[in-house]
Amino acid sequence: MKIFRIAFVVLILSNGLAYGATAPETTAAFYKELQEGNFEAAAAFFDPPALTEFRESLSIINDAPPTAQQQFREAFFGAGATAESIAKMSDRQFFASFLRSALAQAEALGRVNFEDLEILGEVMEGPDVAHVVTRNKVAVGDVEVEGMEVVSCIKRGEDWKLLVSTQMKGLANQIRTALTSVPR
Repeated sequence: MKIFRIAFVVLILSNGLAYGATAPETTAAFYKELQEGNFEAAAAFFDPPALTEFRESLSIINDAPPTAQQQFREAFFGAGATAESIAKMSDRQFFASFLRSALAQAEALGRVNFEDLEILGEVMEGPDVAHVVTRNKVAVGDVEVEGMEVVSCIKRGEDWKLLVSTQMKGLANQIRTALTSVPR
């Protein structure tokens, strides 16, 4: 009976670690996965409706000239990517591939390092939205940049999920603008 009780306590404690992480803990875990290059795991920290919205914001690619479409596909989804292969991706896979390629493009200038992340606190906006304030020191090669960032999270059940940042939405808008200016 003693072994059963110990096993039950361990199960309860480990459940608390796996579920119900705070918004700051979720943010830190996301950056850890990003630093380690685990893009699929990093994308799993995002709110599924936010990933759907992000993907839909890039659907303008389908209106671009065929050459621009293929350049976009290859830049963000790899050589040989097709409209069909991308359509088969889940929103999480789509976002993971986008993260991977964005960091790969930054790493063309030198290794990207996210190791110095400091969580300064969180600001609650009602019971289900939290804004996590971070100080990031990101190094790209020999260039180091320090900046403050606010990571917004939404509560989904017992879990906190990240929302797509305004910087990522801005990047999507830049891509859309570039694609609309390509001559037909």
